[in-house]
Formats: sequence, C-alpha cells, structure tokens
Amino acid sequence: MPSIMITGVSSGIGEASAEKFAAEGWIVVGTVRDPSHVTRQWLGDVSLVALDLGAKGNAAAAAATAMERLGGAPDVLLNNAGMVLFGAVEETADRWRDVFEINLFAQMDLIEAMLPKMRERGSGVIANVTSLGGRLTFPFYATYNASKWALEGYSEGLWHELKPFGIRVKAIEPGYVDTKIFKKALGSGTAADVDSNSPYAPYLRSMDHFSRTVDKQSTPAEAADEVWAAVTDPSDRLRYPIAAWAKLLLRFRRIAGEQVFMENFHKRWMYGSQE
Repeated sequence: MPSIMITGVSSGIGEASAEKFAAEGWIVVGTVRDPSHVTRQWLGDVSLVALDLGAKGNAAAAAATAMERLGGAPDVLLNNAGMVLFGAVEETADRWRDVFEINLFAQMDLIEAMLPKMRERGSGVIANVTSLGGRLTFPFYATYNASKWALEGYSEGLWHELKPFGIRVKAIEPGYVDTKIFKKALGSGTAADVDSNSPYAPYLRSMDHFSRTVDKQSTPAEAADEVWAAVTDPSDRLRYPIAAWAKLLLRFRRIAGEQVFMENFHKRWMYGSQE
C-alpha cells in the first residue's frame, strides 16, 4: 500500500488531499500544529504528526516520527503547508524571515530528512506545492511570491540532482483556490485593515478588492484531484499549474511577454478600485 506524508492537513488543499489519497487507499501521515486540537473524522488511513514549520528543528523531528510510523520514508512527500503575507514590502520587513522559514527552509529540512532513505530505496516523489505566485508576482504579495519563486528554483535544481536516483520532483502551482489561508492574510475586509497613513493605502485597497472579487475559484477538493493527478503522474514532468486561472494566466504571460503582461495587470491590480 503506497504512503504519503502531507504537510498542513488542517484545512484547504492539504486537508482535501489527505482525504483524496486516503480514499484511494493510500496510507497518509498528515501534519498539523497540534493534533490534539483536530476533531475531524477521516475516511481512510490518516494519522497526524505535530509540526510547526515556524519552529526550527521541528521539520526534522516530524520527518523522523513519520518514518518511524511508516517503517521508512513515504513513497511521496507532499510539501503543502505555507503562509501568506499581504502588505507592502517596505511595511512588512519584520515578517520576511518568518515567511521564508515556513515556505522554504522548513520544506527543505523535511526533504533533507527524507532523501537518504528515498535514495537508498531508489524511488520516491517529492512534490512541492509552490503557487501561481511562484511563476509571476502580484503587488503586495511580493514576499510570499519571492518565497515561492525560491521554492520553484530549488525544486528545479532537485529535479536534476535526484533524477539519477529514481526520485521524481514535482512543483505543483495552484492558482485561485477558495481557502482560509488567503482570507486570513487579507483580514476582515474593512477599511480598518489598511493604515490610512500608509503611502500605499489606495493601492493596497485596490489590490485587496481585486483579491476578494476573483470569481471562478477552485474548491479545495477540485484542487486535490489535480494534486492527485500530478503526484501519480509517472513521467518526469516538473511543473503542474493547477486550479482556477493558473494555466490561463501563465499562457497569457508567455504569449504576451513579461513586460506587456505586467503593464496590463498593473492597471487592474493597482488602480482597479481604490474605494
């Protein structure tokens, strides 16, 4: 029976992916900050491991617990957990390192802990959930996007390095998915969420409005179906844009060219609504 370790299964894509893989007969080890606070009843073989990605050393400890529970490295490591930061780069400098610790360095620690056993076995899949924002950058999400661009580059490097050992690397790039993580980053949606004294205030409000009004977002379950397809794809393909708008926006950027794309969307994002 194949096994998978999925980080961040308390909600969103992680929770839906844990349900999907368990329903397909996989053994699932999922991570949450505190398993004692999880009351959800899983339909399938899902066990939980404590992992706070923001605490250094926790990733290696969680990996060790998972491998002890599974009797070795899982067939798949799905790095899904992360955090979103919304705000001007100039005004969020005190949180940059937290974002990179959670979205990049802790993911790298998990991979480092799993790799020796996967390499000895001669097989495995490392699937990193990056983002549409790992291929293009949205205003006021720059720190989050930068961490995902870094994870993209790291994943591509791993693709080369691990291919000789039979380990496949996947970068899964979700577009717009209706999850709590972005809603939490945006706040309540009131004017109080934006400091009126900030020089960026009108542009923050415009981008906030855009982010909240994106229609046709995928559900976590729909995204999980695409995650399943990517993880179980036996090919050497690296990148998988999934969920609403990802393929369309990347295609437009490729056809129009980066500068034209940036100029076009700059107007929508920064000046679309400054109410």
